[in-house]
Amino acid sequence: MAGSATINCSHSSSYIINNQVYILGRFDSKEMNELIGELSNLILSMQQKPIYQASTKIVSPYDIDDPERPVLDIFINSHGGEISVLNSLSTLLNIAKMRGAIIRTTVLSNALSCGSALAIQGTPGYRIMGHDSQHMIHYGSRLIQITKEDELPIKTQQIKDFSDQFISKYKTYTSVPEEKLKKFLNCETGFINSNLCLRWKICDWIIGENGILTGRKR
Repeated sequence: MAGSATINCSHSSSYIINNQVYILGRFDSKEMNELIGELSNLILSMQQKPIYQASTKIVSPYDIDDPERPVLDIFINSHGGEISVLNSLSTLLNIAKMRGAIIRTTVLSNALSCGSALAIQGTPGYRIMGHDSQHMIHYGSRLIQITKEDELPIKTQQIKDFSDQFISKYKTYTSVPEEKLKKFLNCETGFINSNLCLRWKICDWIIGENGILTGRKR
């Protein structure tokens, strides 16, 4: 059954062990195609439950009231990559949420660009990062390749559409001030520490020394 063993471990720095997904490298279509396929199988094999209703009474992201509710853990340490891979993973997370799963994301060290955009899509109340971890909201650069002059407006619009998709994720899942969001999107050194991530709802919990959890006031 999908998810019952280590999947993709020998081919990529991103792999699946049971219900745990490890994104420990770039969002690269060549490396992650197998993982995307196996993740879809894993999600469809999970027990289906009613859509999870966000609670304001979560005392720990590791305490689940309903033991039968599926939980998908995603561990992230990535410098980003291709937005098409991010969009594929985002779609799969939405399918998992539709089937009632809790998506618990944990930033181990770096969540940069696509890594950050994936981490924020965890279920509200279940987004975790280490005390020394960091996000970087950065859309990145895009190289336009055209063979005909009239292709330039089309390619330019495509890049704008991708950028708008990227921005919309932060507007949906976080409370980053819009002026800060625009600034960070165009800055390759705009690292955001865990305390600021907590304040801006980029994460919900910080794991500090001795395993102490610090949560965002609701």
